Amino acid sequence: MVLREVFGKLAERVDGSNTGMAHNLLNQAQQRFGNNDNNNNASSQGQFGFPGNNSQTHTPFEFPHMPHHGESHRRAVYPQPGLRHAGPGQLPPKVKETNYHGKMRFYHPAGHEHKIARDLGFTGVLDGKVVWTWGDTLMMHGKDAFICATDSTSVAKMDSPMCAVDTALAPNSDNIANWINCLPHEEADGGLTCYAFGGTNVIEYAPNKGLVFFLKNYRPPTGGKICGAGVAKCSMHHGDVPVSERKCDTMWSEYEPYYGDVGIAYNAQDGHVYAYGKGPGYDDGLSKHTFLCKAPADKATDIDAYSYWDASTASWGTQRLTLHGEHGSKKLEAGQAVFGWMAMNQAAPFWSNYFNRWMFLYGNSWGYSDCLVMTAEKLEGPWDGHGGMVVCSTLPEKEGEGFRYACCGHPEFDDSGKSVLVTWTRNNEIYGTTVVWE
Repeated sequence: MVLREVFGKLAERVDGSNTGMAHNLLNQAQQRFGNNDNNNNASSQGQFGFPGNNSQTHTPFEFPHMPHHGESHRRAVYPQPGLRHAGPGQLPPKVKETNYHGKMRFYHPAGHEHKIARDLGFTGVLDGKVVWTWGDTLMMHGKDAFICATDSTSVAKMDSPMCAVDTALAPNSDNIANWINCLPHEEADGGLTCYAFGGTNVIEYAPNKGLVFFLKNYRPPTGGKICGAGVAKCSMHHGDVPVSERKCDTMWSEYEPYYGDVGIAYNAQDGHVYAYGKGPGYDDGLSKHTFLCKAPADKATDIDAYSYWDASTASWGTQRLTLHGEHGSKKLEAGQAVFGWMAMNQAAPFWSNYFNRWMFLYGNSWGYSDCLVMTAEKLEGPWDGHGGMVVCSTLPEKEGEGFRYACCGHPEFDDSGKSVLVTWTRNNEIYGTTVVWE
């Protein structure tokens, strides 16, 4: 499920013309999570409150009731080519074993576990901390439930990867803050009741200097559309509170690929950020293909700094790709895509220190995909799918049905690359498996 589909789903949930669907969502979440008596003193936001993130509260977090394995203070490092000796892994990759972890657990900064429904689940590193980025975030306060954010963040526990701390809270509340901010004119036009911003994984290109790509979704009480994509800067405040700084409305229009709504990567060797995104929703065929652009990371907020990959000529060019090829742009075509029809869902590629290759751990766009693997020497490919090799199941215990999406690898927890955590979303809950390579 690409981010615009997630936003479309969210729009249906909060659309005043379809409140029955919204109430069904809340009822289902209450049935799954039950009551949450840990969240005392929760402020009343209304059923569809959207607290902002302009002044977040912060309390240093400790895990008083969780086991420690000696790594809790290890600084996270996102793997990059050339930083370590070549690993021993041989292609094609082979799985030695898998360890299924079940559902992810979320904690309040005060230390208690709290109950949340959310989706997506990318990771990146800021200032030595692993940052999880999420989509829809639904708070559970006893019998009441409400969508408190359309995107949010958590900080990982290095020795307990399937536990995350919601360090960024809305002011004067226990509610999770929205991650990407509205601009002043959007605040005046209804703020987060009319706008949603879907963020990718974060990348860090200099100490505590990061980037997150986003989609801007406009969803008034009736109608709604994707307005385009853009880039925001981000950093870590107070040691463990991720904060974004969005200044642009959009950089790419609704008629261009939605760069970033699949995932992004940073290559320290060339200093570029690479952004993968689906084609515009106005064309059903192109919207199922994945396109790629890149720019020097320190110039990522400058639209003129970008180059665009054309797979039909296996070349980069500075000409923008648009649906109709207007105003000096190049007409967008399926042959230019880095990944073909329905081949890729949401995921972020990373450098494997074990195999000495870029790697995607991902699912296809059909919604019932197991975790697959691709490797390449360059981020533009060519990518080798190793015959459609399945890395692990997204229903490992056959525990029911459900649309599965956002299957994504998280290499920050094992620097050697010998093992990799994989997570995915099913029914607004996050599941995970650790894959160990031969």
